This record gives sequence, C-alpha cells and structure tokens, in this order.
Amino acid sequence: MVPGNSLRQSLFRLALTADQVELFYSGAKTRVQVTDERGKTLNIPWSALVPFVTPLGVRGEFVIRYDENGKLRDLRRQDRR
Repeated sequence: MVPGNSLRQSLFRLALTADQVELFYSGAKTRVQVTDERGKTLNIPWSALVPFVTPLGVRGEFVIRYDENGKLRDLRRQDRR
C-alpha cells in the first residue's frame, strides 16, 4: 500500500428505534456515537446512516471505512448469511 493512502475499517452494530431516529431528523442530534467490535468509540455523521432508515428505525451490523485522519470514506450494512 502507498503510505498515507490506506483505509481503516471498523465493524459495529446499531439499533435505533423510529422515535430515536426522529431526534436526528428534527435536528436535535447530528452525530451517532457507536462502539465498534474492538471497543473503539466512533462518532458517525447522521447523514451517512440516512440511506439505512426504515419505518422501524435503523438496525443492523455495519462496516465503516475511514482514512488515517478519521474521515469517513464508506459505510455499508454487513449482511450475515
């Protein structure tokens, strides 16, 4: 890999109810704090999770990739089979 060009990733689970999601849509909150599988605390912008909202809220296991400065590069739901 080229130095300074590597992406890091973390795996986390998230379960937000529809009522909790409403706090983000109302603007009362803009970031979601989660703990990854290794115990690292991550603060994710709400806008990155919007594509995963359902009428029941947001649920699932997610993989986030970020650069060496902590800038979000990719977020996807991890399907378990």
